[in-house]
Amino acid sequence: MNYSSKGDSNARQHRGAKRRARTRAELLAAARRVFAKKGFHDTSILDITEAADVGVGTFYLHFRDKDEIFNTLIDEVLQILEEQVISEVRSSEAATLPVIVRSIFRHAYAERDLFSIALTSGAQVSRTIRVEDTIAQGLTRAFERVTETGQLQGYDVFLLARLVTGVIAQGIIWWFEQDDPGPDEMAESVLHLLAHGLPAALFNEHLLPPDTAP
Repeated sequence: MNYSSKGDSNARQHRGAKRRARTRAELLAAARRVFAKKGFHDTSILDITEAADVGVGTFYLHFRDKDEIFNTLIDEVLQILEEQVISEVRSSEAATLPVIVRSIFRHAYAERDLFSIALTSGAQVSRTIRVEDTIAQGLTRAFERVTETGQLQGYDVFLLARLVTGVIAQGIIWWFEQDDPGPDEMAESVLHLLAHGLPAALFNEHLLPPDTAP
């Protein structure tokens, strides 16, 4: 057996795999930049390949179409978010909801360019559902953990998780046009609302000034 030839072949395969992985990563990075600048619908595959400085044919060696490369980006973001939320739930012995809400907002703020494309009105419904599902799953785990201690009696934890997800999603959407407040301040605003609710005057017309009553 020619061990030298076999070794050379393995080395070539290894270099080829590294080169393909590098090209794929460059395409993903270029796609992210272009999507963030032009939006999903106005981005073409040619835009992505020009930004990555590769040919269109090279794109199709790695991705089927524009949807696939964008969904790959979203998958990576959601996987990291899910891992962070699960880690926080497992490691936190108390106050899991504040820890999770802060974790979600910090990650969403860092990745707000992709969250913007996934959650805006022009996005496919399936992408919006995937983002909200990931957030709701983490919150559900936290609420189920509290339920085991005898709290949250009378609450539907799945519905509660969805309602809180809606509040968090609106906080994330705020960043599509604004950079402030930052993630920690946004988390504290949401947590304060959840913990203390809205002023009673908003629910009792007799406490409202005359010109604001229905």
